[in-house]
Amino acid sequence: MSVLVRVGENCKFMIDSFRGEHFYLSNMYPMKYRILSERSVGVATSEHAYQAAKFESEAAHRAVALVTAAERGRGERLDGIASKNLAHELIGADEPMRPNWNNIKLGVMHEVVQRKFIANPDIRDLLAATGDVPLIEGNDWGDVFWGVDETTGEGQNHLGLILQTVRTQIQTGRIR
Repeated sequence: MSVLVRVGENCKFMIDSFRGEHFYLSNMYPMKYRILSERSVGVATSEHAYQAAKFESEAAHRAVALVTAAERGRGERLDGIASKNLAHELIGADEPMRPNWNNIKLGVMHEVVQRKFIANPDIRDLLAATGDVPLIEGNDWGDVFWGVDETTGEGQNHLGLILQTVRTQIQTGRIR
């Protein structure tokens, strides 16, 4: 949601959640136009591309890239969650991850987010129209790396910062 925050005597709007009208900012958003994963698999959400990139094996990559919520008894809007859950299950079952994952995951996410907005002009225009307001991936599931915990206010907000960088690239014509 968009909120008006008073900081001292200044007021500033910010987007503090990627739900509702700003769901298109979420990696769980079902894109109109699919993007390719690192291994050229068409994916339904940017979450699919990100989660699939974690794995060394082609089979694990494809399974995570292609999973749907319907296969797991859920609806389309939960496809990204199905991908994330399958990735976590595979990791728990000792499926080999890329050994350098922690060193490259921010770069992978940046590339995935860029591809999402390049391929989908409808949401690219919405992102650009957010101007320069802070984008904060507020969440109630305790993710303090990619977002900010709504209860504690703590978090590094890496997804929000990546979205702001991609927004600037769109606004300045560096990506189209």
